[in-house]
Amino acid sequence: MNYKIVFMITLFSITTYAQLDLTINLDFFAKKPQTNQLINITADKGFSPKDLLIAVPMHRPLIPEKKIFVSPKIVVLPKINIQTVSTVKAIFPLNQKVTVPPIIPLLQIVAPSIRPADAVSETITEITDDEYKMLQGFIFFEVQKKYDVAMSLFIELTETSKYKNQALLQYAESAFAQGLFSEYRKSIMQLLDITQDKAIRLKATQSLVQNIKAFKNSDMEKIDTLVKSFNIETNKNNNYLYMLGKYYIKEENLTAAENTLSQISPKFEFYMDSVLLSTSINYRRGEVNKAISKLESVIPLIESEKKNKVRNMLILTLARLYFQKGKYKDSYQSYLKIDRASPLWIQSVVEQAWAQILVGDHIGAAGNMFSLHTEIFKKMYLPESYIVRSVGYLNLCQYGDALHVLTDLDSRFKNTQEKLVKFQSENKMTLPYYDLVKTWFGNNNQSEINSVPRSFIAELAVHPSFTRLQQRINDFDDENSKFSKIATDFSNRELQIRQRIITNKNELQTLKNQHASTQILVKNEIKHLVADLELQIVNRGKDGLKKKRSSAQLRLENEKLSLKNLAAGALQQRYNELVSVLGKLLEQEEILAYEVYSGAGEHIRYQMAGGKIEDRTPTALTPEEKKSYKWKFRGEVWEDEIGHYRSSLKNVCASDDLAKKG
Repeated sequence: MNYKIVFMITLFSITTYAQLDLTINLDFFAKKPQTNQLINITADKGFSPKDLLIAVPMHRPLIPEKKIFVSPKIVVLPKINIQTVSTVKAIFPLNQKVTVPPIIPLLQIVAPSIRPADAVSETITEITDDEYKMLQGFIFFEVQKKYDVAMSLFIELTETSKYKNQALLQYAESAFAQGLFSEYRKSIMQLLDITQDKAIRLKATQSLVQNIKAFKNSDMEKIDTLVKSFNIETNKNNNYLYMLGKYYIKEENLTAAENTLSQISPKFEFYMDSVLLSTSINYRRGEVNKAISKLESVIPLIESEKKNKVRNMLILTLARLYFQKGKYKDSYQSYLKIDRASPLWIQSVVEQAWAQILVGDHIGAAGNMFSLHTEIFKKMYLPESYIVRSVGYLNLCQYGDALHVLTDLDSRFKNTQEKLVKFQSENKMTLPYYDLVKTWFGNNNQSEINSVPRSFIAELAVHPSFTRLQQRINDFDDENSKFSKIATDFSNRELQIRQRIITNKNELQTLKNQHASTQILVKNEIKHLVADLELQIVNRGKDGLKKKRSSAQLRLENEKLSLKNLAAGALQQRYNELVSVLGKLLEQEEILAYEVYSGAGEHIRYQMAGGKIEDRTPTALTPEEKKSYKWKFRGEVWEDEIGHYRSSLKNVCASDDLAKKG
């Protein structure tokens, strides 16, 4: 049996072959005659790597049992199913000629024209301080809604030449956002006067159209010219249409006014006011029926809103138009719908009584006027009601009662007229009339102020010619207070911001100690930086805001003084009218007294001649609820019955036929 010996040598060096100290027992090897090969290995003889594997024939050696090499496991390959290849089919029949499609040559590509790069360095302009302020202002105004901080920045920029116009526009917007409507109006109108920049003028015009309620009727001519020049759409802006309609009425352009008011949506908050204005246009044109038709169509929409001032004015206007057309019954029913809490109610009751007299309901007229002469209304100025009541009695031939009422009128108002005329003669200027009303407002419990009865002063104070102007004066006072509060709060904001900075700083340090995420830390860093920036702006803007407030207060005081003069003039005119009316009423009292004496004499002569008075059914106007009252006065009046009263006195006049026979 042949064996081979395999020497496995480990090389410890690449350049030098290992020197092996081997002891080999050659007695184990036997020569075979046919080979004569014998391994010759000595302990000191070197060898090369090719000698590592040597196979020699040998007898079976003794193999130490310490090292037994185990063959690796046999790996069995999985079977693979190989499919039989099908018969190859020709793509084209062998006898068919195949035409190769022509190849279109590629388009010739023009060689690119390459030019050397001319790199030109450009200077990067850094943002200026004023631009930074403008950006800050927009952020505070549009994003954070901190209008006072934005306002302080825009005030600073109004003093620059480059950004003055833009800053003035934004200052105006900031003022409007804080309810400073007069300051807004002044700033916008000032901007339109000083700039010819079309872009700025367009923005300013768009702004004032949007906020048209802050302007006066006198501004509308200039505003409408601007609106037309920029072709701004206003047909859906109800506030603008309402203001423009009032302007056209003031300018006596009634056709333009009516067309403008007709475009207002019924959903507009002042829609009923616009209808009232439109009705006044119809009345001035003599189109009474058209005015009545308009009022009849809109009053049912707000009839349930009894405390609505416009509702009561619409109903009173309709009642007066009915009265003018001779529709006294319709007029009477309309007067009854006016709410008793309205300042118009007392006047409506008197006018209602005239409608009753003209339709022949003298009992109802006398009864309602009696209700106004009770203790409830003793502080009211109602001289006309005495005339109405006496006329009612006179038409009932109740001459004694008629004379009693006329005597009461004379005793109550003759002395009042003298005092009023005296005050009138002593005060030719307008301001004393304003001071008269102002003093009464301060203490309206006084029976007289400068010898003028409080009831007369109250009548002066409720007239629209005065109340509209006084409301504007009050608005200026409110704006002055708002501006002062804004300036005060702005100054106090410094302390609040400092406290916020300390809080943010402590929170940031706590987050760092807690090893918070970078995102949270950055977010809190931004909060800290924003607060610090706001503090800088507040410190810088306090003086500018105070300066602006001072100039605004001075302007408001001047405008208030102008309005005060107008209001005083309106009061003086109203005062003179009331004194004139009172004089005419007292003159009528004398005429009525003559009629009473004359009628009483004839009545007595008729009865002494044997004339008899038969029962007569008087004409009666009653409320729609079919309620009426006959009363015997016992010193009290139920308020909800007022306006529905009927006298228990009967008509004792002889009919015309009986009088002729007598």
